[in-house]
Amino acid sequence: MFKYALIIIFVLIFNPKAYSLELLMINSKSCTYCKYFLSEVAPEYNLSGLPLVIIDDFDRPKWFSKAYKKKQIKPYRGTPIFIIWNEIEKNEIGRIIGYRGKDNFYRNLKDQLNIFINNNSS
Repeated sequence: MFKYALIIIFVLIFNPKAYSLELLMINSKSCTYCKYFLSEVAPEYNLSGLPLVIIDDFDRPKWFSKAYKKKQIKPYRGTPIFIIWNEIEKNEIGRIIGYRGKDNFYRNLKDQLNIFINNNSS
């Protein structure tokens, strides 16, 4: 897991376009997998270049609801959903559906960030 964190930090440091990114977690209080993520990953999650923002699916912030209605965030069903959000451009650039353990989560996050880097490298 530590090596995945280092890879993500490396990717974010050497790509200035990535500095506007946030990781949005759509959470439901009744979701078992959300609870696993919140107990296994959230307490130790510390990627300053990709801050974690937890959004309650039943009490979404206004900015999130607006972005969803404008289709800047793609539709989703179920939780947890992890959305890589570009705060400057106000759009979703990637997502991870579900939670299947800490190592798998970091591997999927690294893959999503690599896709972003490859699509935005000059």
